[in-house]
Amino acid sequence: MSTPPWARPETEVRLDQAQVLDLVRRQHPDLADLELGPAIEGWDTVVHRLGPHLAVRIPRHAAAAAHAGAEHTWLPQLAPAWGFAVPAPVRMGAPTDDLPWAWSIARWIEGVPAYQLALSSKGAGDLGRALAQVHMPAPADAPRNPYRSTTLAARAERFDDRIERLVEGGLAIDADAARAEYLAGASLRRGYETWCHLDLHGENVLVAGGRLAGIIDWGDLAAGDPATDLGQAWVLVGSSRFRDVLSGYRHGSVRLDEAAMLRTRAEALGYAMTLASVDDEPYAGAGRRGLADLGVLPG
Repeated sequence: MSTPPWARPETEVRLDQAQVLDLVRRQHPDLADLELGPAIEGWDTVVHRLGPHLAVRIPRHAAAAAHAGAEHTWLPQLAPAWGFAVPAPVRMGAPTDDLPWAWSIARWIEGVPAYQLALSSKGAGDLGRALAQVHMPAPADAPRNPYRSTTLAARAERFDDRIERLVEGGLAIDADAARAEYLAGASLRRGYETWCHLDLHGENVLVAGGRLAGIIDWGDLAAGDPATDLGQAWVLVGSSRFRDVLSGYRHGSVRLDEAAMLRTRAEALGYAMTLASVDDEPYAGAGRRGLADLGVLPG
C-alpha cells in the first residue's frame, strides 16, 4: 500500500502572545521588558521575535519537543566553531502547566526563507562552505535520526511507496529511471558518518540579499552520511546552482569521490520524492521542481 501524503502536524498546544510573554516574564524576568513579536509557525516550532536580537522558540507538538533535545544539547557545543548563523539556544525554558515541554530563547536571525528568495550563485557557495563546516566526524554518542541516519538501501521501500503514490496522483514520473538512479546510489558503501542537518528545505535556509543568512531548525541534527545534506541542498538550489554548492563545499575538509556523488544524487531523488508527497505548499511544489530538475519528471 502506498504511503499517504504528509501534512503539516497539528499544533497540540497553542499559546497566545500573552501566554508566551508570561512564560518569558516568569522564567527570564530580565528579558520581560523586551517587545514580543507575533507568532511565526513552522513545521515543528512556533517562533516569536523577542526584542531586536532574540527569538522565543516553542515546540508545536510532542514529536518536535522530543527532537529538540538534539538542538538544545548539541547545537550550543557545535555552533561556536561554525562561521554562519544558527539559532543555538542562549536560554532554556522549563515546562509549565500550559506547556508540557522545554522551550528555548535563541538568537534572532534576519533573513527570508529560501523558498521566497533564492540563493544566488555566491549564496549557494556560502551554503556549501557551511555544510563543509557541519560535516565533521560525529562522536559515538551523537543522536541518530530513525529515518535519515539510515542507509539509502534501508529507505528504498519507502522511496518506492512514494513513487507509487505520486504516480497514482497523476505525476508523470519516470519511475524506472528514478528507481535505477536511487538503487545505483543505494548499492554503494558510504564512508564515515559526520554531523548532518538532515532537513535542508527552503523554510530552514534563510537568505539575505541572495547570500546565506543562516540555517535554522536543527531538531533533526544527527550522525549521518554527508550525501544526505548535499542531496537536499541539490533539491533546494537546482542543478545549476548546485555546482556552486559543491565549489564552496570542496574548500572544506570533506572530499567527494564518484561514489559520494552517486549517493548524493540518490539522496536528492529521495528528498524530492518526500517533498512532493507533502500535502502542503511550498514543500510539494519544491519537490516537483526537484524531480523535474533531476530529469525524472517532465518540466
